[in-house]
Order: sequence, then C-alpha cells, then structure tokens
Amino acid sequence: MLVKSLEDLGVEHIFGYTGAAILPVFHDLHNSDIEITISSNEQSAAFSAAGYSRSSDKVGVAIVTSGPAITNTLTSVADAYGDSIPMFLFAGQVHEHKIGTDSFQHINVAGIFEDAAKKVIQLSNNDDIESIVKDAYYFAMSGKPGHVVIDFPLDKQQKIHEYKGRDVGIFKESYRDDKHLSDRQCEEFYNLLLNSRKPLLYLGGGLNSRKGRQAIRAFNEYFKIHLSIH
Repeated sequence: MLVKSLEDLGVEHIFGYTGAAILPVFHDLHNSDIEITISSNEQSAAFSAAGYSRSSDKVGVAIVTSGPAITNTLTSVADAYGDSIPMFLFAGQVHEHKIGTDSFQHINVAGIFEDAAKKVIQLSNNDDIESIVKDAYYFAMSGKPGHVVIDFPLDKQQKIHEYKGRDVGIFKESYRDDKHLSDRQCEEFYNLLLNSRKPLLYLGGGLNSRKGRQAIRAFNEYFKIHLSIH
C-alpha cells in the first residue's frame, strides 16, 4: 500500500536504512521501480532526503526502522521544518497493541517529533494508508512546507489491504489555493512595507531552494530592498 502510493505520487528515489520493524516495506520496494539509496545511518538518510528535496521540486523521502533509528533523524526533521523543506519520513513501529507498553524498540514518536515536524501521523489498523499517504504528500508542500513523519506499526505493514488507486489529483487540488496569509494580511504587510523608511530583507539558509531564490529575486526587483543574507 505504501509503495504503490509512493509510485502513484511520482516518487522515483528514496533514502533509507533498514531494520526489523520496517522490513515489509523494504521487501516491497525491491519489486518497485523506485530507486533506493541505503545510507550509512538514519541521520544520513534523512539529511540526504532533505538535500534531494532542496535541489529539486520534489518531496524527499526517507524510510527507517523503529526506536533509536527514528530518533536519529530528529535533527534533520527539525532542520527541514526550520528551513521550510517538504519531506516525508516513514518509520517502522512496534505492533500497535504494544505501543505505550515500553516494548523493545518502542519510542513515543508523536511526543518526540510534534514540535520539530509539521505533522506526525501514527497509523492504526483501521486507517486508510493510501489516502493518508497521498494527502500527507501534498500537505508537506502546502503553506509553510515541512516534514511529515508517519509512524507505521509492524502489524499494519503485514495486514492485507485493498488498494483503490485513488487519483492523486484529488489530494493535490485540496491544497492548490492554500495560502500563508489572507488577502487582508497581505495588504497590511505591503502597506507597512511601502511606508517604511529603511526596510531590510533578512534571509536565511531556507532560500537555498530554487523556488525560494526565484521568488525573493522577483520580490526585490520590484521593491529594491537592501539584503542581509546569513
């Protein structure tokens, strides 16, 4: 279900580091056309996915296993969210009935990542994997782009599901008009800017992306504001 959803979304490359709680996904990836890069560790996989996203118009995807494996990606998740980089992180998890029982290799992913990621989703046995994955892909790119972390219990990976092949366009359209600010907020901002005496653009590393560079150049060709880049 996960692999088919990623294929439908046009994902061509993922980065990962395998382990027991995510083996069913890696087994199915072996039969997919999606290219896999096995990194030296989980942190490397997550940062590689972030680099892939920064250098393209696509969502970087990283797949790791449970416990310390997912916590190894925390720095990358926080970095991507801070720089508005859309990313997907899938992590294996213990069986659903063992969540919260201090089981071996169990980590409270939602509790650890909720302040570092744009969204954390813990799949349960009654969830529609296909719809959640496809929706989350476009959610990661909408508004202020960021990292979506999906926690995937092992027993749900092993279940038989019906794949419905839902059109990804349905999910994409739901975020097409998603905006950071309302028209009124934009108007207030531009009024403040036009009436300011010494405006300054203070830019960070998030402007490494191609879209970001293009947007800020177009903006400054019009307003001619002094730049400070850090």
